[in-house]
Amino acid sequence: MTTCRLRELPVGSIARIQGIRETHRSYRSKLLSMGLTRGTPILVRNVAPLGDPVLVSVRGFELSLRRDEADALILEPLDGDPEEHGFRARHRRRRRGGNGRNG
Repeated sequence: MTTCRLRELPVGSIARIQGIRETHRSYRSKLLSMGLTRGTPILVRNVAPLGDPVLVSVRGFELSLRRDEADALILEPLDGDPEEHGFRARHRRRRRGGNGRNG
């Protein structure tokens, strides 16, 4: 099993959470309460221009993590299509025209 950090994964890659490194107890609790538990797959959606923060999809929602904080996650890179791991394609909302009418 190969492990990596979130900052090492390119946009569009998938990884499974293997655990959480030694960190402050309250931060560990915060990560767990956000659904970042062992065995959960995550998808790297986007990275800010300067590399911090990182936008990931996990358990049906999107979460923005700072790189230093995300380094607490122990990840195993996964191969395959995101849909094979339960991720749906992200659809952009349509913007309504500025004419004030519905539709």
